[in-house]
Amino acid sequence: MADKIHIQPFEKLNRFFEECLSDAQLYRSSNYSFLKVFQHALSYDQIGAHSRVLKNYMAWPVWAHAAFLRLKAIVRKSSPQLALHEVVFIDPGRLVSDESGGWHSIYMQKAVSLFPRNQISHIGKKKDSRIAFNATLDSIDRNYSAPDKLELDLLREIHEIVVKTKTTTHWSALQKAHILSALHVFFDDFRFYYKLFKNQPVKSVVFISHYHNEGLIAALQTLGIRSVEIQHGLISANDLYYVYSSVFSAGIKNAFFPDAICVYGNYWKSILKKGVEFTDSQIVVAGDYLHHPELTVSRTEKQKSILICAQKNMHDEYVEYAHSLKPWIEAHPDWKWIIKLHPLEKNKQAYEELKPFNFEIIDHQRSLDSLLRECSIQISVYSTTFFDALGFDVTNFSIQQFGMYRDYAAQMVEEGVAFPLLVSEDPIEKALNLQVKTPPLERHDVYSQFDMNAMRKAILSS
Repeated sequence: MADKIHIQPFEKLNRFFEECLSDAQLYRSSNYSFLKVFQHALSYDQIGAHSRVLKNYMAWPVWAHAAFLRLKAIVRKSSPQLALHEVVFIDPGRLVSDESGGWHSIYMQKAVSLFPRNQISHIGKKKDSRIAFNATLDSIDRNYSAPDKLELDLLREIHEIVVKTKTTTHWSALQKAHILSALHVFFDDFRFYYKLFKNQPVKSVVFISHYHNEGLIAALQTLGIRSVEIQHGLISANDLYYVYSSVFSAGIKNAFFPDAICVYGNYWKSILKKGVEFTDSQIVVAGDYLHHPELTVSRTEKQKSILICAQKNMHDEYVEYAHSLKPWIEAHPDWKWIIKLHPLEKNKQAYEELKPFNFEIIDHQRSLDSLLRECSIQISVYSTTFFDALGFDVTNFSIQQFGMYRDYAAQMVEEGVAFPLLVSEDPIEKALNLQVKTPPLERHDVYSQFDMNAMRKAILSS
């Protein structure tokens, strides 16, 4: 039976985490904190994603678990290792095309180009014929040799937490099942990356998203390899895995965070510094390392067009809002209405019903930059595209008091990146009547000039 998912606002989940994870002893072993692993488990339980509970052997005694892993290694032979270079980039595969039809990695292109080809390994998460990766993670099997001492040391640490989890009355039976499953995923990921990087000349690994990459970071820490995260989108105080409050001060140490994080500008660094998970020196302002056309905007390019940037997994909200715009579409027949789908949107079909209502639905046909050059108004809830629009002479509107993420939307207005817009308001009329057309936040605060030396130093520092 399929899960009945009940998506919850991050604000509510954060309150839940602060209440139930305030005691770090629940998730700390002798040497590590499994804070984020517990967050994964409990968030799945909270939203009803119970199919995430996987079969595992965490409830076994540690000696039995280790014996099982040794036996499994005999039955399933491990494939040979990939030959890797000094710096490894793990690319999520978010690609953008240029005018000639060539494809480029939006997050990794500039960073990869900082090093000679014989110094790096560019690894994709999944095979993609549009870009020449050295290898892809989905092509590497998950058969491992018998666990060595370092692997067994971590397994013992995990079983410390398993024993605590099984014996405490703090968690429900279903929550305990989620926690053991999340620990199983963590250890399997650890073994995957440990096998990948063991006895290799690798000194640094660059990736996006430290969350759900705890196994990767654990493997790198165990092997003495530097871990570097690069920002991949909006960072907010409302996030589940950034800007941790002081409630978690005792649980942050050795909780599998990267050695450094590169951000686009001082604005993002100032947000991260409000949390307890990163020190000032760990947060590196590398500037705008995204791959996109140079920023040149002419007012003569502007058209009477409104860009609605939809967000991943929010198709219900955006389709509902689009239907509410019918009176304003009729009132302004000379305006064009465009809906840009999120690149990772899974339910693109949901937007098809809007085409008869004068909406142009755009997927990969046009880049965000080209649309921002053209449009006069952008509407979204809390999208990173608000920040992308800075410097493009675009009036940003954040839809307020609407949908599940209204706390995020309110923050967009508070931080000066967008103006408030109610569902009942005419966005064109409101934009024309604004005394100031663009938000007060400056582009250089959010996306400073790309600093090659800062990024190289962040990646290579020991």
